[in-house]
Amino acid sequence: MCGIAGIIGQNVDPDILWKMARVQHHRGPDGSGIYVDPKKRAGLAHNRLSIIDLSESGHQPMTDDAGLWLTYNGEIYNAPELRALLPNYPYKSKTDSEIILATYRKWGERCVEKFNGMFAFALWDENKQKLFCARDRLGIKPFHFTQRKGQFLFASEIKALLVADVEAIPDLSAWGDYLLHGFSDHSDRTFFEGIDSLQPATTLTIQNGQLTKRNFWDQTAASDEPYVGTYNKATEELRALIDDAVKLNLRSDVSVGISLSGGLDSATMMSTVDAQLNNDKTYNSFTAKFDDPKYDEAEFADKVPRKKLWDRHYSVLSVDQMEKEFSVALHHQEAPFGGVATLALQKMHRIAKTKNISVLLEGQGVDEIFGGYAYYQSDIFLDLLERGFCSKLRSEFRSLPSDLETMLKIMRTKISGSEEPLYQDGTSHLRPESLSHAFKKKSNALVSFSLPFKNRFNNAMYRDLCFSKLPRVLRMHDRMAMASSVELRPAFLDHRIVEFAFRLPNNYKYDLGVGKRIWRNAMKGRLPDTVRLAPKRGVVAPQREWLRGPLRDWVKDIITSNSFNNRGIFDSKRVNTLFDRFCRGEGDNAFFVWQWVSVELWFQKFIDKNLSKDMVP
Repeated sequence: MCGIAGIIGQNVDPDILWKMARVQHHRGPDGSGIYVDPKKRAGLAHNRLSIIDLSESGHQPMTDDAGLWLTYNGEIYNAPELRALLPNYPYKSKTDSEIILATYRKWGERCVEKFNGMFAFALWDENKQKLFCARDRLGIKPFHFTQRKGQFLFASEIKALLVADVEAIPDLSAWGDYLLHGFSDHSDRTFFEGIDSLQPATTLTIQNGQLTKRNFWDQTAASDEPYVGTYNKATEELRALIDDAVKLNLRSDVSVGISLSGGLDSATMMSTVDAQLNNDKTYNSFTAKFDDPKYDEAEFADKVPRKKLWDRHYSVLSVDQMEKEFSVALHHQEAPFGGVATLALQKMHRIAKTKNISVLLEGQGVDEIFGGYAYYQSDIFLDLLERGFCSKLRSEFRSLPSDLETMLKIMRTKISGSEEPLYQDGTSHLRPESLSHAFKKKSNALVSFSLPFKNRFNNAMYRDLCFSKLPRVLRMHDRMAMASSVELRPAFLDHRIVEFAFRLPNNYKYDLGVGKRIWRNAMKGRLPDTVRLAPKRGVVAPQREWLRGPLRDWVKDIITSNSFNNRGIFDSKRVNTLFDRFCRGEGDNAFFVWQWVSVELWFQKFIDKNLSKDMVP
């Protein structure tokens, strides 16, 4: 896990490359370096976080001594197996980085199809004067780029582009998507105009001034062949995939810990890791919680069984720490982020680093591929209704743990063709009426996503996996972990598990009110039923209470500031009216208040300030 950056074009300046490296120092404090092509038409920069082969042999940018130069961020988990396939390559290290050079020599640009892992890299071929870049299948590792003044610039984080004198201009269309529709990280656009993200499962090539992109993994095509085995057989195959994915993710030359919430997915991770460890070492798990006992995840995390010796660590976020943590998070996120739960996790990763943990495994992604969210119920019901399965639909309605009227309301909204995200009670968590008329005129009226599957349930999960939910979460989690130089590994986003999940019949994943049905079944005998069968819990965070209570004055100062009122984004009078209603107890969702704060503080930090001077350590 590292930080990468580079410039392609005429007269590459090494001083700028060093600037780009310094501002990403947190991503790789164990070493840094640059490479400049002899013709000064390319330059690469790298910050190293040592995980595999801790020796100087892993220094980057890395060369094969035959004209290839690499800067790479991530982990290729199946590197040992690929090394065995290419025994004649003249290896100089035991790193997974060198596997990229070896496989590129063997298979060219199709090397990415051989990788099981998370990665973002750029490879410069001196002889062909060609740049080849790639990002992993799910977009776990970041890759941002821009073009200006005849140069192509790229980096793990946007701030590395800003210190290279790329102008910070807000992309009002992206901000419109966020404020009107709640979407971010759903396309190649960022919140900065002219700065894009390389899309997941995509390669980018530059040669002779031509930029070419290619998609190397089509999840829908990979999942095209329906699974025909029995439910019990599928459960066995899933259990084997889980075990193998975790085994690969445990490969490391530094200490590995677990991010443990006590929910089913992190409990699965804890149980699987615990079963695979075969020595008497003490291992570490980390749980983020709040000082309010109503929002204490430790109660659930402590129910997860373990056989080995584990040191349990708890990170507690209090309301008086929130403003400082917000400022730190905004610097690293460079975009709006989820809320106070993100801040609690950010602090947890910092504590993990103080315990000399450089790798944490987490259970992210299972809900999006096995139907774990309650709002998927409406898609299941509509599928049954539209296919005429009325008897099954009645059974599903009887199993509803939630209010039937709310479910019917959500179904009516979806039948109308709306793709707007809804809160669990069927209401919107957005307040578009708080936006100024002028801003709404500049913004996108509609955001739509592809519907590649033949049923609503799979399309809803595909939307969350590829557009509306997971890309945002992966960006947030990468940044909050790397802020403390910690590599975060979402082991269950192994592409084999994703492909397998989308091949399964819907009732293997959801049936009679139970989401993640087959995942729960795979953990039978491994987790107690109190954990295995526990219903999905929402984000456990006191955001609503804090914003209404001790943080009320903080919010009020922001939304009544001159800069907020003069942005031209919000209708200030309407914002104040809505906030007063919120503080009086109207509604249960605080997301729109968080949006207001996030927008204003982002603009203050990234647009109002001279970042090229302020952001270099």
